[in-house]
Amino acid sequence: MRQLLLTICFSTLFLTNLLFAQSGCPGCVVSVPAGFPADTIYLPDFPDGVKGTPYNQDVSFRLPKTTTPVNAIDSTTPPGLTISKFEIVSLEGLPAGLYWQLNQSVFDPATQTDGCIKICGTPLESDSFELTVKIKATVFIITQESTFPMALY
Repeated sequence: MRQLLLTICFSTLFLTNLLFAQSGCPGCVVSVPAGFPADTIYLPDFPDGVKGTPYNQDVSFRLPKTTTPVNAIDSTTPPGLTISKFEIVSLEGLPAGLYWQLNQSVFDPATQTDGCIKICGTPLESDSFELTVKIKATVFIITQESTFPMALY
């Protein structure tokens, strides 16, 4: 009976640690600087890291409510259309040893446009990395997927 109880305890502990490891980096805190317009795009650069040194950073962002701020950086997008949904699909290209987690992945711009991403772990590589952020935006019933690059050193 004692052996069965020990087996159950160790199995539970192992599964709990396994699930935590798969959850990435919990505890992201949203902190967009004051003064930004409600309908804007804000995404700062990721802070630099050092190979072999623990990295634990929150990066806050603001998504636009309409296509007007998008038009300012991509003239092929018509301005003035209301965005009904954003979904952050993925972040690719992180160096080995780093993980990421969002505070949420789906946004309704009518009610919420601020979010954050936590990147944590210990980078096992030293270089400059071009990350690719993939998002889906829905305007009316049309959904379009886009990617954009970000740098991490």
